[in-house]
Amino acid sequence: MRVESKRSMQWVKAVAVGAALVSVPAMAQDMASASTGQEQPRRGAFLLELQPPALDGSLYGIRAEVAPSRDSRFAFGLLGRAGGWNRSLGAKARFTGVGGNDVKLNFGVGVDSRYTLAFLADGTVRPFVGMTAGLEEFVARPAGAAVPDRKDYTTTAFLEPTLGVMWRPGSGRVGLSARAGPGFTFTDVRELQVGSSNLGLRTVYPTASLGLLVVL
Repeated sequence: MRVESKRSMQWVKAVAVGAALVSVPAMAQDMASASTGQEQPRRGAFLLELQPPALDGSLYGIRAEVAPSRDSRFAFGLLGRAGGWNRSLGAKARFTGVGGNDVKLNFGVGVDSRYTLAFLADGTVRPFVGMTAGLEEFVARPAGAAVPDRKDYTTTAFLEPTLGVMWRPGSGRVGLSARAGPGFTFTDVRELQVGSSNLGLRTVYPTASLGLLVVL
């Protein structure tokens, strides 16, 4: 598990560094435009959101969205997230009867949409509503177990409406994004058999996350 954690952190660092490097030319272009007083033509925008550990138990997540322009109210994209073994609040928020068992989010993938409700403080603060739908795979095992046949897997479909806010200083290309809301699970598999105990998958669960936002 230490090897998995190290690989996960290395992967997150690589993505963060890559996003920072990609954003440098865009920010330089903004500074050049501001110094010359020239207004750039409207064009499509690509939004990359990197999420650290969230309430759903994931260790990291990525949202990639496209919009008609940097200040468009609508955006659409894709979501990916994954996690590690834990008995944390995230696992307990998704399952009942966790007890001494470990739960891991193998992967989560989905499609995402977002609508900005308002542009406040010259575009610095942007409240929005969003909707994400997709699939997740969980695996559970007794705490400390390393025998593959003692694990149990389940794949679930989920729907997550969210209310959030973006903070982009000076309406720029780098900022923060916070989301919260309920999540709904749709699946025929409601329990995971782990040793002599059962883990029940919750139909309704809370979601919350904070992300680093880069607009390209």
